[in-house]
Amino acid sequence: MQYGLVLVWWLAFVALGAVGLPLAARLLPRAPDRGAFVAIPLALVTLSLPVFWLGHVFYGPLTVLVGALVLLALSAVAYRGWRGTRSGNESGADLGADRRRYAEVLVVFTLAYLFLIAVRSVDAGAIPGGGEKFLDMGLLQSLLRADALPPEDMWFAGEPVVYYYGGHLLSANLATLTGTAGRYAYNLALAGFYAMEVTAAFGLAAAVARERGYPRFLAGVVAALFFGLASNLYTSARLLAGALPTGLTRALADALGVPVDEATVTFREFSYWPPSRVIEGTINEFPLFSYLNGDLHAHMMSATVLFLVLATLYAYWRTPGRDLRRRRLLVLGVLPPLVGVLTMTNTWSLPTALGLATLTLAGAPARPRTLLPDAVATRLDTRDPLRAEGQRIVLALLPTVVVAGLALAWVAPFVTGVLLGGVGGRHPVFWPDRSGLGRFLLVHGAFLAVFWTYLAGKLDLTPRRAAGLLTAFAGLLVVSKVWTLVGLALVGPLVVGGWVLLRRTDRTGFETLLLVAAGGLVVLVEFVYLADLAAPGRFNTVFKVYFQVWTMWAVVAGVAVAALCVKCRTWLPNTSPDRRQVVGLVFVFLVLSAVLVPYPTMALSKHFAGADDPTLDAIQFAHDSHPYEAEAIEWFVDTTDGERPHIVSRPTYAVYTWGNPVSSLTGIPTVVGWAHETGYRGTAPFEARATEVAVLYTTNDTDSRATLLDKYDVQYIYYGPRERAKYGNVTFASEPGLSVAFENEKVTVYAVNESVWNASGARPRVRCPSSRP
Repeated sequence: MQYGLVLVWWLAFVALGAVGLPLAARLLPRAPDRGAFVAIPLALVTLSLPVFWLGHVFYGPLTVLVGALVLLALSAVAYRGWRGTRSGNESGADLGADRRRYAEVLVVFTLAYLFLIAVRSVDAGAIPGGGEKFLDMGLLQSLLRADALPPEDMWFAGEPVVYYYGGHLLSANLATLTGTAGRYAYNLALAGFYAMEVTAAFGLAAAVARERGYPRFLAGVVAALFFGLASNLYTSARLLAGALPTGLTRALADALGVPVDEATVTFREFSYWPPSRVIEGTINEFPLFSYLNGDLHAHMMSATVLFLVLATLYAYWRTPGRDLRRRRLLVLGVLPPLVGVLTMTNTWSLPTALGLATLTLAGAPARPRTLLPDAVATRLDTRDPLRAEGQRIVLALLPTVVVAGLALAWVAPFVTGVLLGGVGGRHPVFWPDRSGLGRFLLVHGAFLAVFWTYLAGKLDLTPRRAAGLLTAFAGLLVVSKVWTLVGLALVGPLVVGGWVLLRRTDRTGFETLLLVAAGGLVVLVEFVYLADLAAPGRFNTVFKVYFQVWTMWAVVAGVAVAALCVKCRTWLPNTSPDRRQVVGLVFVFLVLSAVLVPYPTMALSKHFAGADDPTLDAIQFAHDSHPYEAEAIEWFVDTTDGERPHIVSRPTYAVYTWGNPVSSLTGIPTVVGWAHETGYRGTAPFEARATEVAVLYTTNDTDSRATLLDKYDVQYIYYGPRERAKYGNVTFASEPGLSVAFENEKVTVYAVNESVWNASGARPRVRCPSSRP
């Protein structure tokens, strides 16, 4: 186990937090911890923006050092402003006084970090199956080998990647800062992102709860648990079904829309995987599943940046009206670079960020017209409620358009080179197959139970009104079952009711805005999805959107549960205070138990069962499952020393299987790798290269092979078990210009030296592994 690296990375995160604290404090002076809950990711993003721009000229340790110097300079400027606040400003507080709150945030981060370190240390391998680890490991390693951005595609030699790589760039910057090899940085970065997200959920919920007068610490803890440890209700429902008589089990299975043989589960039969595939034709991941599965994937890393966007919007929300117009404009000015990095990390999150910005501007206590000069704002004043509401929406959309344009400008090289460099064909599809009632409730039921109860508590409920509300809810269930409008029926009223309460009363706050925003996404993907080549139907759309929904709803759940614990006497006006508290706590206990006990207990128990020899080495697993190819991989790691020689290997059509391991695990580009490239570049370019690779391995014409080797600047031919199975027993040892560079019982690597002549017969060029294609 690499305990030294664990400590080095923890110290690096602490140092980033210390440097980022003045920046966070200037952004969130009213938060209980002065923004410390986002200090680490804010520092990391601030460091990475200049690295991104300078990296298009040259990328490496010197570039990251420049980014670190820019971060230190900005932190110093923010610290001077921090010192100035001690005489009193809009925050009305000493930004450095409450060290206990800073320590609290550090403890939360450390616990989450060490927990994920333990999780990954017993399953560290970047294995090809069950996720995108080969893709993610390849992207990380490609960045660590790159001398300029974007990195060269490890599965399409000579071409830059056309995939969002922002999160992998953040990881590579951390690896460069700490001098860590990619094989270890993979799992250490996973632990860091998980810890940053849990900490952000804790801090944001605590800040919102304190503003609303609810228990700050309770809200933070519940939000952190909902994000970091909770699951959906699938496992709890299966355990309940197993405890019922056979007839009731069958009835419950029918009600939930699952086969009877899948309706129950025991510890022996349990797998962590099925709860992520509850709604048919979709992926409905939640953070604990994702981090147990161990992909260093875009949807997970983007949650860190999404929390930064949420924190910035909350800072805007908490800034009063016309008197602090300049500060609110400055806060809005922070949004574009954050939204830009979010786009580069996971482009699916761009519409979410812009939607959140629009809702925040429209719903914040300070009307959007107060951003305008006083003379203009006064002329727009109106007492007509419909006109005022329309004005709010229009005036909220205009700054959002500006934010969108500036955000894309902040990452313009990514937009022009990556987003516009891949294949098109993406288009919206309306009215798809929608979620069934039972499966929808299994995925969202715990959140909906808390949110319906929370918003009901904001109403003045007499017994008659309560009965009417229950009747309406029963009617919605019928509508959901009959017309398959489950999202609209169960979440739509929360969206509409939350917005009405938000706009017309002071009983709700920023947590309700997040409830409305995330609920709107849930309803939206029931009726429209973005078709792409990655997967059929709304598979990919729901996958990417639901993770964002969970991120926001975890914060809302923390605030709502804290409110329910305090406000439980609202539900039972005729009971004694002690009994009110007991009933409120019982409700909270049942909801939390359903999502925090069964799945985490069984998943983690099985995960750690029989674990020995912990490691954070993401490549070590290959020595057990593919020892001969692992030897070749290690030879490439030692021989190439961070350079990018091109290799040729058999392309992989059966993805999520062992294929192109050298390129995937080391970042060394192969002529054509996984069939993922058909989704990035189209089928024809992939097939063209695959055909030429087959010729290169099987032709008897030395000149033809030399032509292809020269065309793709190939320096090594990889001939392993997969190549032997596909192309037969071939040997190149006697061919001029090719020699055996590595060999064991099952793998031979041939080196292509400079005596290979190009197609014209001209003098061969000297090949340089480190030259960019």
